[in-house]
Amino acid sequence: MNINFRSYRSEDLLKVRHFLIQSYSKLKTPNTWLIDRWEFVIFFQETRSGTLEQWEQKVGLWEYENGELAAVVCRDDGFYFQCAEMNPPEKLLEEMFAFAEQKAEEENGGYVELYVPIPENMTSAAEVARKRGYHQTGGKESVNSLRLDKEFPVELPSGFRICSGDEIEVTAKALGHIMAFDYAETAEAELTLLHYGNMSNAPSYNPQLDLSVVNDAGEVVSFCNIFWDSSNRIGALEPIGTSINYRKLGLGRAVLHEGFNRLKQLGASKVYVGSMQPFYEKLGFTTEVWLQVWEYSGHTD
Repeated sequence: MNINFRSYRSEDLLKVRHFLIQSYSKLKTPNTWLIDRWEFVIFFQETRSGTLEQWEQKVGLWEYENGELAAVVCRDDGFYFQCAEMNPPEKLLEEMFAFAEQKAEEENGGYVELYVPIPENMTSAAEVARKRGYHQTGGKESVNSLRLDKEFPVELPSGFRICSGDEIEVTAKALGHIMAFDYAETAEAELTLLHYGNMSNAPSYNPQLDLSVVNDAGEVVSFCNIFWDSSNRIGALEPIGTSINYRKLGLGRAVLHEGFNRLKQLGASKVYVGSMQPFYEKLGFTTEVWLQVWEYSGHTD
């Protein structure tokens, strides 16, 4: 079956979301992105920065003749390949690399500089990268998972409580994010206050999985939001944080444990998070997918 390229349009948002769900169903593991990153980038990251329209121009779609998606390329810090199979045809991969290189060239005024994280078991993509002059940097990214096969204890110190998303004002949530990532009194903080509530418009948003730890003053001091993929019975964490003044109190563990238990009640079997950290390891997360970082800089032929 032929596979044809076309540019992404805003109305393709749900089509790509469905593709990510179906790809996981087929592969039984993440390819690169799950629905959390797709929706978070669109409904918060690029919306907050005012660059959503430009970002959409860096998304490429490849479709089968019946209109179903075969692959997607999208931009974050690097270019990420989402594929319907673990080792796609070489011709398709060549087109995906060429698309990423063209967009990088447009960004850099004729000079190509980019990187592509490729799953370790996607050997065909690694081989095409090598042929095109890419090299491994030694850097890795990861997708990490935790099986929800037990009940998780929720233990909060006195003076704190856990609230659902519909119980908390969006300004309090935005301030919680700002304090967790330590960027108060910046231009970025002003944009977060303006746009944080847009995440509730994401297709996978569920206020019962948008959890905040609140202190006696009503401040959000720790939080997690979980995107729920009901088709695959998996959750994905994005974002997560604890205010720099409230760490080492067990608040992050408590709010995540509450989220895990709520996922279990929905029938979830597993929850995912990116960027493995010691905190997640202590919670029991293990790396399910390693992505090797392949880099190219120079001029393409």
